[in-house]
Amino acid sequence: MKVNTLLRSARLNPVKYNHEVSKLTCDSRLCEKNSIFVAIEGNHVNANQFIEDAIAHGAKTIITEKCDIKNDQINYIYVDNARKTLALLAKKYYKDVSRKLKIIGIIGTNGKTTTASIAYNFLNFMHISTMMIGTNGVFFSGYEANINNTTPDILTLYEYMKMARKRKISTIVMEVSSISVDQYRIFGIDFDVLIFTNFSQDHLDYHKTMDKYLYCKLIPFIKLKKTAYAIVNTDDEASKKVCKFTDAKILSYGYNKACDFLGTLNYANENGISFYSKNLLFKSKLLGEFNLYNTLSVLPLCDVFKISYLNYVAFLSNFEPVDGRMNRIQMDNKFILIDYAHTFVATQKVIEEAMRLCKGNLTIVLGCGGNREKEKRFMIGKYLNDISARIILTTDNPRFEEPLDIIHDIKSAITKEVEVIVDRKMAIQKALASLEKNDYLLILGKGCEKYMDIKGVKYSYSDLEVIHDWIRCH
Repeated sequence: MKVNTLLRSARLNPVKYNHEVSKLTCDSRLCEKNSIFVAIEGNHVNANQFIEDAIAHGAKTIITEKCDIKNDQINYIYVDNARKTLALLAKKYYKDVSRKLKIIGIIGTNGKTTTASIAYNFLNFMHISTMMIGTNGVFFSGYEANINNTTPDILTLYEYMKMARKRKISTIVMEVSSISVDQYRIFGIDFDVLIFTNFSQDHLDYHKTMDKYLYCKLIPFIKLKKTAYAIVNTDDEASKKVCKFTDAKILSYGYNKACDFLGTLNYANENGISFYSKNLLFKSKLLGEFNLYNTLSVLPLCDVFKISYLNYVAFLSNFEPVDGRMNRIQMDNKFILIDYAHTFVATQKVIEEAMRLCKGNLTIVLGCGGNREKEKRFMIGKYLNDISARIILTTDNPRFEEPLDIIHDIKSAITKEVEVIVDRKMAIQKALASLEKNDYLLILGKGCEKYMDIKGVKYSYSDLEVIHDWIRCH
């Protein structure tokens, strides 16, 4: 494809050197002869500093919001929004591949990973070849890869869509974060289904206000085509706005209000959860009453794909818990729960569930991530005052903050005695050593993550490995 042909798709003026486009990229290291390099501003990096590197690697066209470098042998294009321009170019460059696939997006503050995992495994159970993209990585039959963000950059998404077509995969289930919407990482992708899980406070360090945060959740629904489906949680107040602003077909689910897929709780205990819906009884091994919503939210996909509800009954009864989400490890008559919960609402719900399950004493090990909204730390600390449990505050991905500063922010709202053990491994080991019969240890914040993010470096670390190493030695 010639560069001017591609530029027309983004309504950009033609350039002097109308070269063949060998690659479209925003990574200067990946440039080759006749590449287009789009300079994207990052949180900690000014991409324009890589323009010379991109040219050295062969880039012939540079797209940027601002640049002081001049080279008469290179095309320079100045745009107002480089991210949006990249998305427009990618749509054309990858031949609008999302229209040739069935794309299911999962949107919400909490429950995205669990819901995506249930949907992905259910569709494959029904022999609908499916790929999953989300927090835990990228998966399809015989393939697994890690990614840095819940929703990768637009070019990575298109590469996976291209891969899906090549592997004859028909459907993609992907988590959609609010930040990815704001950064045009899904701009132009043709969604066939969007599932709305819930809405509560998170990412205010980025969005600044709840209104802006909610708006980013709504944008994909606003852009849905009329033939698409919006699956919404009617028990969540924000679903009213989803329904108001989307033109898509709406399928509703919930437990408290009239809806298309009304669920009725049967039980939620140490064996899992169970509910009635559509005159059928559903059972799941997933722990936690909040997982009733995650399991029910996937049921409407039966209507979308014209699948019998009985198939979902059969699938759900054997579906194993998602990695890092309410994973329970039994050690004689002692129990350990690991969960990724890091928002205030998710933390609250997981702790409440642990208290329901625990027949002995409860110990909670948790921290808060660095360079994220500080308001959450005080909220969590204040909530812990009312919890009848031993609390150990520790480190959780401090990023560019000092761990003790983060712990101090949480502790400032706590009026009772709590322990502070900065080293997360030592905190977990001490908690494990103190467990007695029927006790529960709840470890929050990291789930199945295999790293600790410190000063821009991801060091090898896993809560699960700490636990299993301790069990082996005792």
